[in-house]
Amino acid sequence: MKDRWRYRPAVLVFHHPAPGDRHRLREIGAGMEEEGVPYRVEDHRIGDGWVGDGWVGDGWVKGDRVGDGCGDVAGGGARELAFAAARASGLGVGVGVDAAGNICVHHAKLPPDAPAMAGTASDARVLGHNAARLVAGVPFKQFERQEDPYARSHRHDPMDR
Repeated sequence: MKDRWRYRPAVLVFHHPAPGDRHRLREIGAGMEEEGVPYRVEDHRIGDGWVGDGWVGDGWVKGDRVGDGCGDVAGGGARELAFAAARASGLGVGVGVDAAGNICVHHAKLPPDAPAMAGTASDARVLGHNAARLVAGVPFKQFERQEDPYARSHRHDPMDR
């Protein structure tokens, strides 16, 4: 019964287990859920080629060995993980999260060193949205940047004359 989840088309999210992953992965997943695109999260341990148990919507699926078609992810960078996930995904889109918290979105038809986009943990939800939008072929969401509360606009400063 759980095997049917393994083979359903989904955006794959490969990550190396690291502190803070739960929050990042939840935000990436929330972005894809809000766009209505299925995804699957799988932990990928450095160097051993093992993809561990993964979360698919409401259920867990048992891990499996990664085949040769997934690319070299022994380096463990977000870009390598994302490209491997994209090549393994039935939808051709993958997300990689490295141990440092860097996040990368990749498409299987792009060159390995040219991801669709990348960001940090603070961009996780928007990157999830954009991974889903890459599947759907709709325009990407813009990254929301926090304004620096201490930055002043000198244009309106009465002391500047």
